[in-house]
Amino acid sequence: MPTITDRHPRRGLPVAAIAGALGGWVGVTALTTLAIQPETVVAFGSPMALASSGDGALVSAGRAYLVLRPAAPGAVRRLYAGGAWLVLPAPGTGCLGAR
Repeated sequence: MPTITDRHPRRGLPVAAIAGALGGWVGVTALTTLAIQPETVVAFGSPMALASSGDGALVSAGRAYLVLRPAAPGAVRRLYAGGAWLVLPAPGTGCLGAR
């Protein structure tokens, strides 16, 4: 015998859409960082390895990131070659407002 059941929309769909949009934004930002030379960048990875591959002024460092001002063109590519798994432009004046 047929019954009427309540159909609920997929609850995971909004979460997947938000995750997809966020992932797309990070991807586009990372590609843009390769194309232009931002004033300050945040490189995620081992700070010890990144410090030796990045030439420029160190702004800040943490357990898994390094914030620096690149001194020469191509610094983002050198950071990736040195082991960074993601390099993004630092917002505004850098992390924690350091200048």
